[in-house]
Amino acid sequence: MANSVNQEINVNSKHKKSSDRISQLPDVLIHHILSFLSTKEAMATSILSKRWLWVWASVPILDLQDTPFCRTDPNLRFRQFVDHVLILNKTVSLDKFCLKFNLVDHPSYVKTWFWDAVSRDVKELDISIHGTESFPFLKLPFALFTAKTLHVLKLSHGVELHVPGTVSLPCLKVLNLVWIKYTNDESVSRLFAGCYVLQELVLHKHAGDNTTFSTISIPTLKTLFVRFATTGRCRHKLKINAPVLKQLNLEDNLTLEFDLEDVSSLVEANVTVSWLENRHIPLFKALSNAKFVSFHWDWYAEMKWRNFRPYRLFLNLVQMELHVGYGGWDLLSLFLEFSDHLEVLVLAKNDNCRGLGFECSWKPPKYVPECLLSSLSMVYFKGFEDLTYQLSMVKYILKNARVLKMMDICSNGDLPLDSKIDLLKKLLMFPRGSKACQLKFN
Repeated sequence: MANSVNQEINVNSKHKKSSDRISQLPDVLIHHILSFLSTKEAMATSILSKRWLWVWASVPILDLQDTPFCRTDPNLRFRQFVDHVLILNKTVSLDKFCLKFNLVDHPSYVKTWFWDAVSRDVKELDISIHGTESFPFLKLPFALFTAKTLHVLKLSHGVELHVPGTVSLPCLKVLNLVWIKYTNDESVSRLFAGCYVLQELVLHKHAGDNTTFSTISIPTLKTLFVRFATTGRCRHKLKINAPVLKQLNLEDNLTLEFDLEDVSSLVEANVTVSWLENRHIPLFKALSNAKFVSFHWDWYAEMKWRNFRPYRLFLNLVQMELHVGYGGWDLLSLFLEFSDHLEVLVLAKNDNCRGLGFECSWKPPKYVPECLLSSLSMVYFKGFEDLTYQLSMVKYILKNARVLKMMDICSNGDLPLDSKIDLLKKLLMFPRGSKACQLKFN
């Protein structure tokens, strides 16, 4: 009887030891696991056992968020919480310092947190501040602009970019400036000039950010995301000089003037505009070397075709997407004429205009474009509504595309079943210039 009891105790003891395998891992692996949690959540693991009591305090990532999901104790203000964490965390070098909170007090004390992060050779700094209506936007300490170890800098909302005369960020590769304010246009230029190896830039701007001219002259830049939001009538200017830029994402909801000085290495471009009009012609010209382009627009102002004639657009283009709003389908003919090597074409009615039965017009090209004769192999038409101009486009492409392999048409989900069957019968009757072409209808 005694032996059986002892055996049971030994089994339970072994089971307890084996069931807590995570605690037996080395600190470096536990730190990696805790790095996926916010600091508030990582601190909560201290109640698991003595082994976990202070493990969180040596994690090289501090993620401090004052959010409803991870709210600090009501009796402990967020400021006190952050101060407490910075005192207890003894990490000499920080991989990441993330600070997201609602500002409910004077922002001066926040600068001490930045000083702490910079003094620990922080590699990634992510700052997002909300609720600054009653307080001035936070100006960053000048020491941040000479941080030698900083690789990633993300600033969002309640920050004013006041840049000193000297900027030196020799390791910075990723920079996000999202809905912040700027002291003046020169602050932006000085910051970019001090980023010697910058490769990715995310820039979200609005009319009230104290700037009207944005110059992005960065010789090392490879990826650029630019968004201009509509909040005023002031005319803005955008100048880009990025000779090794590979990817451009541009969203323009302002009256924006373009000067794309050098984007000659561009491979992919995604452009979204509210109004497509003549001022976008310099943009089209600048994208001439891209291999993949996507255009989205809501409204179309009549564009003078002769403005395109001096340019042989889209010399290297192999894939084009057109998400068309109210008008502008005639641009399809134009783009086909100037895309000799196009292989994949994606057509869609802009999501904002679907299901409204808005009938547009479309004129086929005077001559069959070279890409239809020699290279176009795949066509996708999304949100098909069985409108006259849509049928005309599909019929023209099927008839003239000599090497087309697939025409994939996805109808509008609002079409009744009987209408879809009738539509399919129409499509199957259209003549095909390519014997290998398959028609897919969803």
